[in-house]
Amino acid sequence: MAEWKPLPDTLDPDARALVEQLRRLKDRSGLSLAALAERTLHSKSSWERYLNGKSVPPRQAVDALGRLVGADPARLAAQWELAARAWNRQDSPGPGPGPGPRSGPGPGPMRGEDPASVAPPGSAGSRKLWTGRPTRRWIVLAAVLVLVVGGTAIALWTTHRTNASAVSERPAATGGSGRKPLHVSCFEQSCTGMDPKAQGCGDPWTSALTRIDGVYVELRYSDSCKAAWARISWGGVGDVARVVGASGKTEQDRVHYDTDVYSPMIGADTPSDARACTVLTSGAHGCTKPGGTIRLTPPPDPPVSVSPSSPGR
Repeated sequence: MAEWKPLPDTLDPDARALVEQLRRLKDRSGLSLAALAERTLHSKSSWERYLNGKSVPPRQAVDALGRLVGADPARLAAQWELAARAWNRQDSPGPGPGPGPRSGPGPGPMRGEDPASVAPPGSAGSRKLWTGRPTRRWIVLAAVLVLVVGGTAIALWTTHRTNASAVSERPAATGGSGRKPLHVSCFEQSCTGMDPKAQGCGDPWTSALTRIDGVYVELRYSDSCKAAWARISWGGVGDVARVVGASGKTEQDRVHYDTDVYSPMIGADTPSDARACTVLTSGAHGCTKPGGTIRLTPPPDPPVSVSPSSPGR
């Protein structure tokens, strides 16, 4: 595995998540930067910039690396889209003096070089999320990207607001050949501390399940968000649902009324990176095993009829 340089502290979490994923895929491929350049349409110097957070990787580069190692294309597409939005936010021009006059034509990109990767180190744009010397072609491409991404974001937001009151959880299907469209607002680490329902993580399933002192404890997982959370049912007011990540990071919530509650999410590349735990007012406590790959059947409704609460996740 390569010894990677630390990424800039100024990277947005969504952009950082994409670069770290690309690094993992490059390590998995076993290819050097030169070999990677030979198998894609992007030069060795371009890949060096992409993998060190110096410039935004084009969608084509991300797709090409994913195909080399058999990565999930839908996951990479969602990750790239979130990173591209972050880049557009960070790269928006702010107030300040305009550029000085040019004394002559500047050096253009080499043949086969990505226009976004030719900004010299230490230039004024190097402290942005992604850097690059704009050329006429790149400006046109960037404008098209902003229009496409912006229109998609508005459409997704409108759809989510329209259907939010009608959304309820259904067990994930185990069959079917089509892919569901992705309507998520976070991905992996950017989901930590967020509400899965509010972020559109609408494909949850139970990856681990146990029972502590009569209370069911579930580890819930979303493939589209790459995040996990805990849910307890058959509990009582004050009982705690807690999710624990591989690094020891925890998020929790407690039952405020009725018999069930779910915790905020933590980013998890796979279900095995998390466990669900509970601490009951009776003093009993315990956790599930790390999540598995088999979709388990959620627990049944409590046998005693109670007033309905908000649907659990």
